[in-house]
Amino acid sequence: MHRNRTVLEEEPMNKALMNRVNTKFEELVPLEGKADTLAGEIVRAISRIGYRFYNDGDQVGVGYGKQTCNPPARFLASVTSTAIGDLIRALWQVTDEAAYERLLEIVTEMTMDYIDTHPELREQPAPDMWDYRDEQEDRDDYDDEDEY
Repeated sequence: MHRNRTVLEEEPMNKALMNRVNTKFEELVPLEGKADTLAGEIVRAISRIGYRFYNDGDQVGVGYGKQTCNPPARFLASVTSTAIGDLIRALWQVTDEAAYERLLEIVTEMTMDYIDTHPELREQPAPDMWDYRDEQEDRDDYDDEDEY
């Protein structure tokens, strides 16, 4: 049985932000599968991107991160504010790990603020973040090697 995972199990991000995300995750994200509300699915998406980076090194738009992070990133860019969407899209352009980590922390904080300032998100139904997969774009180079 798969269990949704919180953003961090290590300590790369500031502890206050890590605790804030983990608290919202526990409150809004079910033990498995998509969240029922838009607020929960937003937390699930930003948590997925953070978890994959901090625990596996995956980045949006890079290698295996294309599969693990692109759909949640696309979802966030689509359902949050223009400012968050712009920063999410900027993650696609950043390959330097230190710069990516800093931008991810900013996006995470803005996403938590967005949820706090939009309580209606806790009542709205949510699409599944994995519905934002792009079969052509969300393939890493290793996938192409398997076809030969």
